[in-house]
Amino acid sequence: MSASTISIQPSHPTVLDDELAALALQLEEIEIFSQSSKGKHPVNQPPDVEVAFASFQAELAEHKTFLADRKLAESIGAAVHSDGLLIGELTSQEVQFYEDRRHVLRISNEDPEIEAPPSAVRQALSHDVHDWMSTLSATVAQTTVLDFSDNEDNAGPSMSFAERQAETIKKLSMEFQCAFCLDRFPRALMVSLKCSHRYCGDCAKGLFIRATRDEDLYPPRCCKQCVPLQLVAKHMQADELATFELASIEYTMRNRTYCSNLECNTFIHPDNIEPHTGRATCSKCATATCSGCNNAYHPENACPEDEGLRETQALAQSMGWRSCNNCDRVIQLRTGCNHITCKCSAEFCYVCGIEWKNCRCDVADLHRIEERAEEVVNRDAPPDLPQAVWQQRVDDVFNELRDRHECEHSRRFERKTHGQPKKGFRCELCSNRHWKYILQCHLCYLNVCEDCRRNRI
Repeated sequence: MSASTISIQPSHPTVLDDELAALALQLEEIEIFSQSSKGKHPVNQPPDVEVAFASFQAELAEHKTFLADRKLAESIGAAVHSDGLLIGELTSQEVQFYEDRRHVLRISNEDPEIEAPPSAVRQALSHDVHDWMSTLSATVAQTTVLDFSDNEDNAGPSMSFAERQAETIKKLSMEFQCAFCLDRFPRALMVSLKCSHRYCGDCAKGLFIRATRDEDLYPPRCCKQCVPLQLVAKHMQADELATFELASIEYTMRNRTYCSNLECNTFIHPDNIEPHTGRATCSKCATATCSGCNNAYHPENACPEDEGLRETQALAQSMGWRSCNNCDRVIQLRTGCNHITCKCSAEFCYVCGIEWKNCRCDVADLHRIEERAEEVVNRDAPPDLPQAVWQQRVDDVFNELRDRHECEHSRRFERKTHGQPKKGFRCELCSNRHWKYILQCHLCYLNVCEDCRRNRI
């Protein structure tokens, strides 16, 4: 990659140059007077005249330093103004170069089917990236908005422009660990959340991209706190922002209309639905859909019975599944208590479907708890475990789960790295497999990945 040099344009003579020249002459005159007027006096008791001249000389020297710093700042500011587009383009290219290189390293390290690069190559790449990031941080610091105010708002000794610039570069050069991918990034490339976790730009953007594909992950959150879009928008492309905004509208609607073209099945924005006729036009394939039944548009005819919906409801009833009374979602309870919290925030009893705490049903099904205890033991036990030991473990886990069937998980998660299966650790919420580690709840033995731990529960 070719390197480019950005030069700071020399400023034309200004009032600052005249003031600096005058101060230099005054300092020379004071120095000559001080050398010629030195006399004898007691130790540590100089005459008032010498004290006054020394104080005046120090004040002039300090003011000269201030003017020199200000002149340098204005020169840099002028260069940034004139070369702003070039600096922005170069910085963007450097960031993309760094992200591409990091992406290749991540793929080679995490994909078991791709051979990782030799250690010497990885060390060389890491060293090059670290040196480059230090240079980029300094460039970013120099291209930020500069404050030429004479007033110091912060308490403590005043700092020259050079000292403030050095402090800014130091802060931007600091590296922090991403809470999701665990890689380290400069402070300027990270997103800081209210829960004190920091995400790199890619991982922060990933929260919003995954939320557009999985309603369980909407709204994007970390540690049960929503992540504001304005913090991450700068890391997203225009089409990604548009997709997320459309998903936000989709997820907040109860009665949604989807394209009747099965090969499309795109969500239709309410603005594309005619209020009087119910004709919904897909913006992707232009298919006309009835907003009442989600079938092909049928003017002047009553909506036909949805055979697929009827069969789904019959299957759910035969399997003992429960439908939410608020949004009609079908819910299957695999483990835990009978207290159900739907995606639409409705809370009800899984046994009878009545609003939670308004029925006399059992809080939990002991049979489901026993099945869960066997599942936990079989998941972590070696294949040659004696039957008596296996049964004792099942009984112990059953007793613990019976007392903790409504686990809120809190922060009690343990990072599990040992005993990795051949196919990797499986997250029990998203079913994705992970090779480095899995997180396990101390209370209910739930195995989840880092993503689901922070964004689902």
